[in-house]
Amino acid sequence: MLQQYTMWAKESTLRAVIACFLCLLIACKKEGEKDVFVPADELTAAQKVLIPDKQTKKVSAVLSFKNLSAIDYISVTKSGGNSYSAKISGGELASSYTFNYTIQATDPQSFKLLLKAHYKDGNISNALALDVDNRWGFFVRSMQRVSRVTGKPIGSESFPNPNNTASKWNVGGTDLGIVWEMEPNKYGIFFGDTFGQDFAPNAANPGPNGSSWRSNVLAFSNDSQLDDGLTFSSMAIDNAGNAREIVPGGKDQSGNGNLTSIPSAAIRANGADYVHYFNIRNWTGWITNHSGLYKSVDNGETWKKCETVLFSANSNFGMAGYFKKDGYVYMMGTHAGRNNPAYLARFKEADIENPTLYEYWNSAGNQWITGNESAASILINEKVGELSFVYNTKHKKWILTYFSEDRYNITMRTAENITGPWSNPYELAAGTAYPQLYGSYLHPMSATGDNLYFLMSMWMPYNVFLMKAELADMGDF
Repeated sequence: MLQQYTMWAKESTLRAVIACFLCLLIACKKEGEKDVFVPADELTAAQKVLIPDKQTKKVSAVLSFKNLSAIDYISVTKSGGNSYSAKISGGELASSYTFNYTIQATDPQSFKLLLKAHYKDGNISNALALDVDNRWGFFVRSMQRVSRVTGKPIGSESFPNPNNTASKWNVGGTDLGIVWEMEPNKYGIFFGDTFGQDFAPNAANPGPNGSSWRSNVLAFSNDSQLDDGLTFSSMAIDNAGNAREIVPGGKDQSGNGNLTSIPSAAIRANGADYVHYFNIRNWTGWITNHSGLYKSVDNGETWKKCETVLFSANSNFGMAGYFKKDGYVYMMGTHAGRNNPAYLARFKEADIENPTLYEYWNSAGNQWITGNESAASILINEKVGELSFVYNTKHKKWILTYFSEDRYNITMRTAENITGPWSNPYELAAGTAYPQLYGSYLHPMSATGDNLYFLMSMWMPYNVFLMKAELADMGDF
């Protein structure tokens, strides 16, 4: 007990000494003396992610200062790569100062430039960190989900939902979203199997559920500003105001009849609008009855079957994609499903309803062969699902996107010539980030500039989302 008391007394004495020392420091402080202040945010930059200029190999940032007259100099160091240091004299600075750094051959693909203000009174500010994206060549710079396109928000979704299709058009659950340009600044968008506003995403059993089953529905859009979402102007509706079925599907669930008709591609050709569809007998094995075309001559209001165009259940163009260039409509196709390679054909716009004039690419002979679908050779030799493609005029490349079952992602490939050779695959969207993803239908606005906009489906919650990928072609360092 005596020992514990002695220890307690020593601790109390020590605390008292420390308290007296602190009081003495405060008392000794000169009258009017201020606390030392280290400015934490003296340096600011309008842009903190820097991309090199292809020609000059420089990155630039416009700096601003809170107390410019107090700065002696700015120090610059590098985090990542070889060591680097530089000074910018206060006499060189201005209220808006452009900072430049020239990329070195030894710099890594990603590093930081750290800038600090050193003051005349000896103080130093916290560092302003500028991230340098130092990738060269052709690559996907960034990827994001811009907005929901169909259905109702679930959970804590924070991205926009400009269409509210469940309440407006009785479209609670749907997929796909094949976009084509009908006329300047007017786009059509075909969706697949569609269910009503009572649709409820079900994690235990994802995919279609609910009432008001329609095999496909059609939306229209005049939206050319996609960075805040894709907005519909209207949908093709019935007398009750609900989105109506365009290509009839039989709803025969026996597995041996006409189950549903699914759109896979659409194009305006020769002044009319066409949708390529495949008629499913049984989803197990993607067994089809046939594939064909429907046509509209009144801007998508009414549609009629093209009796002259019929692809067999075993056709390599059972599913397709279209793009117009140089007087031709190019058509890439696969056997219905996601486990088959892609093939290539083309035809003049005026010949879209005459398959005998379709030309099929044969790589062995390095030629187009007319009227013989079996002459088409493999273009993309891997499993290709729900493909879409455009020619991008800025990058001067054909760009193909599709669902890859093997990689569980949305894949992109590029080519200077549509007949190939095609590049190795690039990943646009990963299934690990967007579970149960499929479909990657490019918006026609992807044909210009650096941005690819595409409509992607997710089996859970069985709805469609607008995605944006930014492309970069930096060339060689």
